[in-house]
Amino acid sequence: MLKINFPILDEPLALAQETVLVVEDVTVFSSLVKHFYQYQEDDELKLYDEKMKSLKASELMLVTDILGYDVNAPAMLKLIHADLEEQLNAKPEVKSMIEKLASTITELISFECLENELDLEYDEITVLELIKALGVKVETASDSIFEKCFEILQTYHYLSKKKLLVFVNIGAYLTKDEVEKVIEYICLSHQTVLFIEPRRLYDFPQYVLDEDYFLSSENML
Repeated sequence: MLKINFPILDEPLALAQETVLVVEDVTVFSSLVKHFYQYQEDDELKLYDEKMKSLKASELMLVTDILGYDVNAPAMLKLIHADLEEQLNAKPEVKSMIEKLASTITELISFECLENELDLEYDEITVLELIKALGVKVETASDSIFEKCFEILQTYHYLSKKKLLVFVNIGAYLTKDEVEKVIEYICLSHQTVLFIEPRRLYDFPQYVLDEDYFLSSENML
């Protein structure tokens, strides 16, 4: 289980599969979002597990603009390709077949290089390079912000190196019913997701840090 702490809190908050943190003070809210955006292990914002091991910056996935978030951004594709390569490593028969076919292609091209009048050289192609060459990416077909949320959640679930997903101000875009469906998916897929909101997120269980910096829990079972 992950925990979050920052100077204004009296004690750390344990993050469940879905945790809603409402920060009513605008200055504190913007500062917290900024710290998430610039997160480093030695920052004032502390994210760590039950063994007090800090979350790495690379293990955090932050979404401040849902509609504009690109699940196929270069940094994301790099992680997706690396995960796919690890998936192939767990299937030696399939990986061996791919490597043999790649070797055959290399031999054919190398022969043509030798036949060419120019002094051409070539390199061996790796499985990761093949994945990139094939243009492997996430299929995106979302027509609404609600559907885009699921694209992001599905991508996050697939990326084994990501340990925490943070949505900022999701309540401004989704109805109560839509938020309920998002939370249901998070629970069923056993993800760890933090929602940071500037105002109460309907009547869902949530922590509320009011303008007097008093933290309370609402609608908790």
